[in-house]
Amino acid sequence: MPSSSAIERKLKREIAARKAAEALLEQKSLELFNANQQLEVALKQTEARSEASFKRLEFQQKIERILIHFGRIFLRANLDDVLVVDLVNQLSEVTDDVACAIALPSELLPAVTQSHYQTPKYTQLIVAEGCTTSCISIELEQKVIGKLELSVIETTFDMDFVNSQMSLVCELLASSINRQVINQRLVESKERAEASERSTREFLAMINHELRTPLNGLLGSVELLADTGLSDAQKDLHHNLSQSGQLLRSIINDLLDFSKIDAGMLELIESKFSWSTLESTLKSIFEHKAQEKQIGFKIETQNLDSQQIKGDLERITQIFVNLIGNAIKFTDKGDVSVRVENSVSGLQVSVTDTGIGISESAQKKLFQPFTQADRSSSRNYEGTGLGLAICRRLVELMGGNISLESELGVGTTFHVFLPLKTELIETKTEAVQADDTQSLDFSALKILVVDDIKMNQVIITKMLSKLGISPDLAVNGLEAVEHASHQQYDIIFMDCRMPVMDGFEATKRLRSAKYLKPIVALTAGTTTEERQNCYDVGMDDILSKPYTAKDLTQTLAKWGPNWGLEAI
Repeated sequence: MPSSSAIERKLKREIAARKAAEALLEQKSLELFNANQQLEVALKQTEARSEASFKRLEFQQKIERILIHFGRIFLRANLDDVLVVDLVNQLSEVTDDVACAIALPSELLPAVTQSHYQTPKYTQLIVAEGCTTSCISIELEQKVIGKLELSVIETTFDMDFVNSQMSLVCELLASSINRQVINQRLVESKERAEASERSTREFLAMINHELRTPLNGLLGSVELLADTGLSDAQKDLHHNLSQSGQLLRSIINDLLDFSKIDAGMLELIESKFSWSTLESTLKSIFEHKAQEKQIGFKIETQNLDSQQIKGDLERITQIFVNLIGNAIKFTDKGDVSVRVENSVSGLQVSVTDTGIGISESAQKKLFQPFTQADRSSSRNYEGTGLGLAICRRLVELMGGNISLESELGVGTTFHVFLPLKTELIETKTEAVQADDTQSLDFSALKILVVDDIKMNQVIITKMLSKLGISPDLAVNGLEAVEHASHQQYDIIFMDCRMPVMDGFEATKRLRSAKYLKPIVALTAGTTTEERQNCYDVGMDDILSKPYTAKDLTQTLAKWGPNWGLEAI
């Protein structure tokens, strides 16, 4: 049997072993507790980070939806108070921990009346504990024009993250404001352009009237003077006066036409005419000038017999007059020849002279306005330098082209293509019709002339008296209405611009009163708009100033009661 000492030793060993085991268990329990504590902390940190990420993602998605929503609205509508307030409210409702205010420039945005937009939440959040404020600029053309103010609880959101998201809102606002400012500038530019165009039209109409009206008196007096008994010396003076008047007419026409072309106001007025009509005009203008310079002048045509041309006779004549006039002016010996060939595509025109020629350097600038080959103060040939520039503009307006060949000391040839249509003449030509007026008796016509300028009254009265007509006179539209209400006239010649009542208003009143006889406008206006205005108020035709006795006679023949030209 074991001794007691052995038992005690064994017991002590067991006690010691138990204590060691308890100590080890206590140590392991402590380590496990600490590990659990660390795990719990880590778990809470992970949860916190996940919640923060979720809130950031949610915040970002809400901002994106707001950007898309207002981006679509801003494309359709301009910024105004309602839209800005709605935007501020929606931004402040994204989360409880963020609020904003927006400041915009009311001077740039007519529909924005306030300078600062904010919600009560923004004011409350600014004074809250842990709140941080920030400001993001709204820029336009590299200038700060507004701002977006932020108040953020940083324990919830990082300020850099909120700023990055809200800066997208600022970009959207800047883009909308920029679009609105650009549109506003475009509207203002358009209004200025329209106002400038109106001023240009009004100025051209005014200057056209003011220049052509006295020119009508000058040229009309010269034409009437030719039928009086003149001595040889007076005939020379009359010739000089006539030449100077025609030169002045040409210069005024060039200046006014170029101004109208440059302003986009000149439009083509198409009609049908025979080549013989145009050729007769050209010969009457240039045959005498060529004889004076002792040079030859001829016009040759091909495939134009029995054909009528469709185009603007006045402007086509102007092209020929400028080209032929230049050719004769710069030719001192030899001849000037004009050749016109009719083809399927249009008219091929060449004007050839044996004059001084044009250098290659001068040719490059020849079609520019106010340009001449010789620009020195001692040059031998006068002129505005507008003729060829107008020719090119008119040719291009008709869809054609113009070019030249030239050699110094040999001569020059201008080539012009005009895509004009021609057709076979089925009735009497205009030339025959014009001749028919010589056999007509106009003395029975009852005519009323309405014009406020004494000189114009004298001119047209004397022109009519040569046809056996003694017209009644009125100095304004009101007198014209009174005359026509008591007397039936075969034709009324109505000036357009007059005091008291102009010709437009007078014509409207006469037509309203069922006055049916022809009313012919006497006007210096040459634009399509001015001419159309005459027809719109009820006028039947236009006699443009300055007019000749031939123009007046043809108008009488056209609108006479029983034998208008159209019926011949």
